[in-house]
Amino acid sequence: MPAKPRIVHIITRLEPGGSSRNVIDSCSAQVSDYDVVLLAGPHKDSASLLSLLPGEVKYIEIKNLQRELSAAKDFRALAELKREIAGLRPDIVHTHTSKAGALGRLAAALAGLGKGRPPVIVHTPHGHLLYGYYGPLKTFIFRLAEKFLSKFTDYFIALTPGEMRETIAAGIGKAGQWTVVHSGVDFKPPAAPVLKRDLAIAPEEIVVGTAARLEPVKGVEFLIRAAGILAGRLPGKRFRVVIIGGGQLEAQLRGLASGLGVQDRIIFTGFRNDAREVMSALDIYSQPSLNEAMGRAPIEAQALGLPAVVSRVCGLPDTIREGETGITVDPADPEALAAALEALILSPDLLARMGAAAKAWARGSDGTGFPRFGPESMNIQLKRFYAGILARRPEPGRR
Repeated sequence: MPAKPRIVHIITRLEPGGSSRNVIDSCSAQVSDYDVVLLAGPHKDSASLLSLLPGEVKYIEIKNLQRELSAAKDFRALAELKREIAGLRPDIVHTHTSKAGALGRLAAALAGLGKGRPPVIVHTPHGHLLYGYYGPLKTFIFRLAEKFLSKFTDYFIALTPGEMRETIAAGIGKAGQWTVVHSGVDFKPPAAPVLKRDLAIAPEEIVVGTAARLEPVKGVEFLIRAAGILAGRLPGKRFRVVIIGGGQLEAQLRGLASGLGVQDRIIFTGFRNDAREVMSALDIYSQPSLNEAMGRAPIEAQALGLPAVVSRVCGLPDTIREGETGITVDPADPEALAAALEALILSPDLLARMGAAAKAWARGSDGTGFPRFGPESMNIQLKRFYAGILARRPEPGRR
């Protein structure tokens, strides 16, 4: 029986979040057709994700691979990756996220030097850093680095058409190298839905919520500022804002809410392992990010029957149907965000109609016969993609 093609996946670290779950789901689904190996740096929360992997997936920890920049550790991580890839001799090396994408692609190219048939190198950025994260200098350096790394990349995978368009426009890779495969979202019903009363919210109150790390790029500040605007416009209307997640900005955001006089309207839940369960208590979902490749949370929310109000950045507009399942607004614009939320808060009919459309659309099937944003669709598309690139793989000695 011929050996299965070998795929090596590389991610910086396995932590709670969409990119890590994407990789775990992909590895798990691919073992029937491929010999799958996963390389990742250490992380305190990796055990829970690794427990989801089937035994057929080989996991190798790259001890010096980390998110933070460190010349010494990065050089050692590059050497570790090169050694593992050279020993594994994979058919495909598929890198994920920025740091693993940089070091993993370089390591794969170095490991393939002089080999008769080097691996095909695929990179999924899981979002770009072209705006919303850093200042002009760091962004310029990132863009140059990605242009350089694209020379060692055979194919790119974007999570959304928006991410693909913006990255190609920045000169990173060529159109023919890119394809779109969304990140798979779990649509299983929440195991134990959180109710409004569990959050000390009255049943008649309209609840707007977001689920995000409390970091600048997530734009939660603008949701709080929008709440301040709404409190002034709708003094007699009972509404609350639930912020699901923790992070470095929590104290600052609490201070902002207090300064705007809306601290009694805003609930900070802190980090929750059951974020999707908490979404069950919401009436409207908002994602005010400054940059987002796709955003799993708006899709999870729509699958629960919530209309979504999202920023018009990168791939977020691809996660809704404008005016039907949600509304897009300009980023960092609390006035526009407040206006969109106000329209939903003041119209029970619009809220119900958009919520029903959101649920039907998010759970609707695509050409694979599975929900368009589900993990089954993602994995079918990835397998088709791998089969295609292996069929086009250069003969030994040619690249």
